[in-house]
Amino acid sequence: RGLSPDDFGREFSTGREKFRFAGTDPRRPKYPISATRFSDGKSYKFTAENVALLLRAAMKDVLPNN
Repeated sequence: RGLSPDDFGREFSTGREKFRFAGTDPRRPKYPISATRFSDGKSYKFTAENVALLLRAAMKDVLPNN
């Protein structure tokens, strides 16, 4: 599963740091995703694949195991 418009504003963690999905820029093909770090509000760039994986991992932490 890739990214969807519903993912905008969602939170994800890289392990040490928490980020919020802030937007996309198609003019940056390698790192099209912008995210804001919670601790200081600084903006970072990510690959779409990396953010999709991190968002999926965040959902596993929230959803109960069935």
